[in-house]
Amino acid sequence: MNGSVFSLSRRQILVLAVGVEAGMGLLALGLGWFFHLPVTEWVRPDATGIVLGVVGVTVLFGILLLCRRFPVGPIGRLMRFVDATVKPLFLKCRPVDLLLIAILAGVGEELLFRGLIQGGLAQWWGEWPALGVASVVFGLAHCMTREYAVFATVLGFLLGWLVLVTGDLTAAIVAHAGYDFAALLLLTKKGGDDEVPGPEGRD
Repeated sequence: MNGSVFSLSRRQILVLAVGVEAGMGLLALGLGWFFHLPVTEWVRPDATGIVLGVVGVTVLFGILLLCRRFPVGPIGRLMRFVDATVKPLFLKCRPVDLLLIAILAGVGEELLFRGLIQGGLAQWWGEWPALGVASVVFGLAHCMTREYAVFATVLGFLLGWLVLVTGDLTAAIVAHAGYDFAALLLLTKKGGDDEVPGPEGRD
């Protein structure tokens, strides 16, 4: 990122973020059709998935708050990077913008990483190897810095584990979208030094 990115208008930022996240979802659907993988069939919303998703939001956000509370070593470098690079990108956005971005990130990225990649590989390699590969790929997709990639890999593993526990993508989508929204709200909160890392690094 650079100064030209920060100078984009609210509308331009929104279009860029929505385009990236929606594009991931469309890519997952297209590749799922090409490889005959039932990506959309892996989303079966029910009360259990939604509740576990909300629990997931709490856990992920708790990890985030711990990172902010104890910004030492690599965590400190991650916080400083996010504060200097990611935070300015979203300061012009309104809460409704952040909610839209978060929902699209939850749906689009989960369809791609936990649905297409993890779900597809699980059919050939087994669930745990697929979880590991999908988590690493998720981290690499957020490789803005080494620390950011590691943080995203850990979050990806937790989201993938939710898929293994529930058997579908609902809980992971809810947890991802909810975490992104809460993290972005905290990141753009006025009047504070909110250094918030999250899986929406390039969003």
